[in-house]
Amino acid sequence: MYLFGHIFGWLWLMVTVTLGLSRHSIKAANRYLILSRLGYLLIIITGVVLATKTFGGNWWLTLIKAVLGLGTIGLVEITFARKQESHLNRGLLTLLVSGTVITIVCGALLHWQLTGHLI
Repeated sequence: MYLFGHIFGWLWLMVTVTLGLSRHSIKAANRYLILSRLGYLLIIITGVVLATKTFGGNWWLTLIKAVLGLGTIGLVEITFARKQESHLNRGLLTLLVSGTVITIVCGALLHWQLTGHLI
């Protein structure tokens, strides 16, 4: 149950960030920033529960995934701040996408290593 909540939180975050950063109006982007923060809550709560269950199985990959997840959330905040200042650039977007992909791959590897299957 927590795993599906965690995955849903990441999907929610990706959709709200994509929609928010593609808006031309700062006011419209701020609405999606608020919605993305709801995703943070779900991701952090389920992530802590999942980390307590996986820490004994593979502590170093759990720690790397946690740091990457928090770093990606931080990059989302920085990206929205740059959007509000009209200083959003391609490099920051590339870093955000790369961080998200690496976090997803790390989470999938952790799940696969502990359960033997990806889903």
